[in-house]
Amino acid sequence: MKRICLITGMAMLITPLVAQKYIADNEVAKEEVLRSIPKEFIDKARTELHVAYQHTSHGTHVSRGVFGLPDFESGDDVLFSVSTSQQAGKLDFRDYALSSYAPAGIDGSDLSRNETAFIQTTRNYLDAPENADVNVIMWSWCNIAGHDVAGNYLPGMDLLISEYGVAGSKIGTGEGQREVSVTFIFMTGHANVNANVGELKPKSHAALINDHCNTQGYFCLDYYSIDTHDMDGNYWEDAGDNGNSSAYGGNFYEDWQNSHALGTDYFENKTSPGGDATFGAHNTQHITANRKAYAMWWILARIAGWNGNIVSARNVTDAKHVVVFPNPTNGMLYIENVDFKVNAIQIYRIDGNEIVSVVPVMNESLLSIDLSDHTPGVYGLRLITDSKTDEHSTVVLTN
Repeated sequence: MKRICLITGMAMLITPLVAQKYIADNEVAKEEVLRSIPKEFIDKARTELHVAYQHTSHGTHVSRGVFGLPDFESGDDVLFSVSTSQQAGKLDFRDYALSSYAPAGIDGSDLSRNETAFIQTTRNYLDAPENADVNVIMWSWCNIAGHDVAGNYLPGMDLLISEYGVAGSKIGTGEGQREVSVTFIFMTGHANVNANVGELKPKSHAALINDHCNTQGYFCLDYYSIDTHDMDGNYWEDAGDNGNSSAYGGNFYEDWQNSHALGTDYFENKTSPGGDATFGAHNTQHITANRKAYAMWWILARIAGWNGNIVSARNVTDAKHVVVFPNPTNGMLYIENVDFKVNAIQIYRIDGNEIVSVVPVMNESLLSIDLSDHTPGVYGLRLITDSKTDEHSTVVLTN
């Protein structure tokens, strides 16, 4: 089923069409979703959030994607700018931030090395004066298989939230407290080749974590979903963390990358902001880390106040109204001709080539365009009236 939304820079009235979503899964981890996020929330996330991230090799999928994104498209160097040294105006992203705060003799380098070390390590980090402005914490798994997610990870995260989350017991101005509350981002584990299904395996753990986050309203970056779904949304249960699947017959991420253009369809991940190009660890392609960067920014925008909803929009031109609204359930785009005549409606690709053109019947007040058969992506909307041509909206199609 196609989902469709409309983005516009003109004056508009906005009405939510879907319920809030908390899981940054394969449906979120797409460039067209990233580009649909209102700029005000990207700006707010970039300038107000201070992220501390702890991980080992698999966690580099997020950080290297986040570091590479600013070099993708024109304007991304500002919009998605990031710094590991707390530069003003850039997302404060403190990589490998917490491990040095682990209790003596304890390995606190990720969630897998010691199943409860992250709890006291996080406390030590957040209680340190030099980290007083940190307001987002995220820990990554090395390999989630075999670990006690229900007994250690979920209760541990809930405990930290009760202490350092909004209205937490350690938030305040008294001795031993900090003034800034913290949002904790949950994560699922990466996929394992031919070993995702069964007790204490990545699939069941992912379901457990996602169910918990959906129930409690917590954000989760869903590694497992991104690893096991190709770019068309097909699920490959035997896939590993590199897009490799015997059921698929190869590597679906490598195949997609090889048939698409660098700089247009995907970007090179980086070792650091402005650093050398590299894949995410254990990857032979850029797509996995690209998608996890998209998912990360989606979460950051949600933390910054965006509700994540697909919206309808009322465009206002010269005080004459045309109402444009999508139906995300059936791929239909509707245009209500209120005050003046629309001679033609065109939907076109970003390269300018037209894919749909509709000439309204005379006096037809409600026009409909079926986009359900078109390839997911970002398209432009052009309205041709008696007096002018308006190119003022962006149509986003997702699966």
